[in-house]
Amino acid sequence: MKFTDKESYSLPVVLAVGLHVAVIVGGALLAGLSEKAPEPPKRPPIVNATIIDVADTIIGQREAEERRAADAAVKAQQEAKQKARDEARRKAEREALEKQRREAEATRKQQEQARQKAEAERQAAIEKQKAADEKARQERLSKEKKAAQEKAKQEQLAKEKKAAEEKARQERIAKEKKAAEEKAKQEAERKRKAEEQARQEAERRKRAEEAVQRAMDEEDARRKAAEAGQMVQSISSLINRRVTDAWIRPPSARNGMKTLLRINFLPNGEVADVQVLKGSGNATFDKYAMDAVYKVGRIEELSKVESYIFERNFRQVDLLFNPQDLRN
Repeated sequence: MKFTDKESYSLPVVLAVGLHVAVIVGGALLAGLSEKAPEPPKRPPIVNATIIDVADTIIGQREAEERRAADAAVKAQQEAKQKARDEARRKAEREALEKQRREAEATRKQQEQARQKAEAERQAAIEKQKAADEKARQERLSKEKKAAQEKAKQEQLAKEKKAAEEKARQERIAKEKKAAEEKAKQEAERKRKAEEQARQEAERRKRAEEAVQRAMDEEDARRKAAEAGQMVQSISSLINRRVTDAWIRPPSARNGMKTLLRINFLPNGEVADVQVLKGSGNATFDKYAMDAVYKVGRIEELSKVESYIFERNFRQVDLLFNPQDLRN
């Protein structure tokens, strides 16, 4: 960049510095001429120095304004140049983009024309192939139709032959089935008669065996019932005797007093519970009767009784407690 270039700050700076130097020198000269000759000091003189800022003077302010104006002019000139350069750049870019668009559009049109041409050629080839395929298909269909007609004819002949053979087979099967059914019927009748005879014989034997068994069972039942009756009677007497033996006569007991007790036994012969079904009219007599049952506690003989006899006769025993040796 040259010293006198409009965009350079060198010339304004030199001018401003020279102006400041001239102002300072002039001010000093004027101050020297206006002062009187100093008298000899009696004391060592005291030097007072004052610093003057040129920028505070009218000349300095004018120079500052001129410098700012020069700077603003230079800045405006630079901004104008930059704006012109930016506008030229944007214009060049727009022109380049427009050129690219026109070239792309031309290329697209060429490609579209080429595509349309290729599509037309492809469609023509397709139509030609379709025509050839249709001709081949028609010829194939004609051959297939003739072959199908011949096949249908052969199948019809075979079907008629098969039907005739099936008819003959069915007639033969029907005759064989009829004969087999007749034979089976006769065999079934013979078997039925034999089974009926065997069933009747078996029933006769069964009735005879059942009659013998019933007689034996009845005899055994009578025997067991007699034995069970004797055992029940014996154990009942045993229970009554043991309760009487365990009973303590209360002072209030009188002849004719009696209490109906219900005793619940466990299978092992233990007394589970005692209830008074019908009292004697004397609470003490009834209580002593119940105490006698609890005192007995267990009838060991009951543990040896068969379960069905126990359940039927001794699971719950009603005992009429009626001592015979009471006082009047």
